[in-house]
Amino acid sequence: MQHVILYFKHDIRAIIPFSEAVQRIRRLLAGTGIGEYVEDDMAIDGGDAEAILCGPDARILYETISPALSELLFLHGAKVTFVYGPLHTGAPEMTFELKPEMQ
Repeated sequence: MQHVILYFKHDIRAIIPFSEAVQRIRRLLAGTGIGEYVEDDMAIDGGDAEAILCGPDARILYETISPALSELLFLHGAKVTFVYGPLHTGAPEMTFELKPEMQ
């Protein structure tokens, strides 16, 4: 299983738009075999946040969810990491910054 991890900063105004995007992503992925939204850690009062998704191919998973991410301006500049295997095992990773032209 591969993973897509998003690390980003947010403020309190981002909570509702992010939650709505998560629901769209969950519906988009449901029953496709592309992957699933695993979890997120997002403080209610803002700050650092992390979202984790997993699936058989991190790149395809990211390409599938990127339209929903592109709607969230606060994600521009977020760090995206593809983990090509289980988390916390030293599996190969690729990290890049989320830029508007990449979405």
